[in-house]
Amino acid sequence: DYWGEVFPMGGISGAPFTGKTGFKAFSSHVADEGHIIVMFGPHVAISESGEVGNCLRAGQSAESTACGAVIGAYNACLSGFDGAASDEGEYDMQMDEIKQEFLPHAEAISKSE
Repeated sequence: DYWGEVFPMGGISGAPFTGKTGFKAFSSHVADEGHIIVMFGPHVAISESGEVGNCLRAGQSAESTACGAVIGAYNACLSGFDGAASDEGEYDMQMDEIKQEFLPHAEAISKSE
């Protein structure tokens, strides 16, 4: 009760994809003297064997990535995504945004441990 209600505004990768319209919508729910806390971030799994980025989900027989959207965007950048506008981005806006955010950093990340 202390923190009040939650207003989901996320999408894939844990980023707040709500935009200006969404921020205005949830802002209208805040009490006159109230406050807003925005928290976000990708979920990152650690498997039972200690591998970062993989997990075994309930009901599945094999490990999968978490956060899959972030891993997918990173791999797309390493595989030739150049940031140019495409028809695909129009239909997959959240993933396109994640790739755009990763693009300037993907090579450096790939060289780190």
